[in-house]
Amino acid sequence: MSIWKSEQSQSPMSDSAPQAPASQSADAVNRLKKIDDDLREVLLRKHNEEPAKSIGLRQKLKDFTGRKGAKSLIAILVALALGWIPLQRLLATTSAEATVNARLINVRAPIDGEVSLIAPTISIGTEVEAGEKLLHITNIRADRGRLDDLRRTINALTTDMHASEKRVAQLKGIEANLVEQRNAFQEGRIKQLEARASELEVQVSSAEAMHEDARQAMERAKKLNVTGSQTIATLLHAERDFKTSQLAIEAAKIRIEGNKIELEAAKKGLFVGDSYNDLPRSAQRLDEIRQQILDASARVEENKGRLTYLEQELATESELFSSHSTSDIAAPVRGRIWDTLTARGEEVRTGQDLLRILDCAGAVVTATVSESVYNKLWVGQPAQFRLRGERKDYSGRVVGLTGLTAAGSNFAIEQTALTREPYHVTIAVPALAERQECEVGRTGQVTFDTSASAERGTNIKTADTTARRS
Repeated sequence: MSIWKSEQSQSPMSDSAPQAPASQSADAVNRLKKIDDDLREVLLRKHNEEPAKSIGLRQKLKDFTGRKGAKSLIAILVALALGWIPLQRLLATTSAEATVNARLINVRAPIDGEVSLIAPTISIGTEVEAGEKLLHITNIRADRGRLDDLRRTINALTTDMHASEKRVAQLKGIEANLVEQRNAFQEGRIKQLEARASELEVQVSSAEAMHEDARQAMERAKKLNVTGSQTIATLLHAERDFKTSQLAIEAAKIRIEGNKIELEAAKKGLFVGDSYNDLPRSAQRLDEIRQQILDASARVEENKGRLTYLEQELATESELFSSHSTSDIAAPVRGRIWDTLTARGEEVRTGQDLLRILDCAGAVVTATVSESVYNKLWVGQPAQFRLRGERKDYSGRVVGLTGLTAAGSNFAIEQTALTREPYHVTIAVPALAERQECEVGRTGQVTFDTSASAERGTNIKTADTTARRS
């Protein structure tokens, strides 16, 4: 029993050495089996040499042998269990070395200017959140010529518009006076024509009375001429007076019609006469003032339209000038400051590198594998990653197979630094990016899912067969 205990204590499958080779585990199992067989032979030899012992002694020997066999079997099972775990790991498809990696984001200056700090501290290793403001750049030499031109133009248009508005107000005052003057003239002219119409009516009545008197005088002259009491010359004068009075009546009626026409035109605002135009001076002046009001109002509206457009241009130019004169530099992603390439008060140029930020939210695992392992991998293959010192496995997928050439990207840890095996693999592990800590730089081991590889090969073969049949 002491030999068995010694062998068990020296077994390489104990918890203190989980990484022992498979050959040592097999040797330990063989030794345990040999010890068990030796014990059985000793017990059986003693049993054959003492056949005359009592039945009680045989029963004890049988019980002792059964207990020892059970213990030996238990020891063998324990040794197999302890040896299977490291043996399984040795048979798994794993990486030679692996490290958590992430890309570096270069933050560049968008404008020329002087750098000032916004964040309390900007040093290597400082954690930053996406959108957090880090730096401020001020460019005192930004070109503001276009902005000043727009402001001068807007001021000139505003002044001209206000002057036009005042001019419109003044002209409207003059217009009101001229309207009042024209209305007074029109009203007086209408009254004058109405009075003249009355006068002409009286003249017609007078002419009719004179015409009647001339008719009677002509009748008397005719009678006297027949009797020889009056000369023929007197008769001719009487006939002349009769015809003249009749013409006077007709002339008076014609003057009444003309006066009526003038009165109707005057009521419409038109004035007909020989000594003036169709409109009085006040009406003509009123038309001129109204034309000036229209011109000034149109100028006001034009200035308003131009001001609206120029104010929009001014707002756009102000934003452009602001973006060219000042700029806040914010962290594009959550991560850590990897390198600072500027300092407070430094003059920088457009496109100059200011900071390098480690993109912790986009953490991946870069690993190296042997050629035999590399040829079993493909992009999209499932894998498990375990950090050194932890027991938790993180699920991931192969996203890059670059072979003997390192991935051409700005990783914080260059893949060429991994030299244990020559073939390079990149694995995306989403759970690492979700961790609050930035694990970049920590090492671990990647285990590739070979069963998934076999399943993938079966699916490809089935797809090829289906394609041929179709």
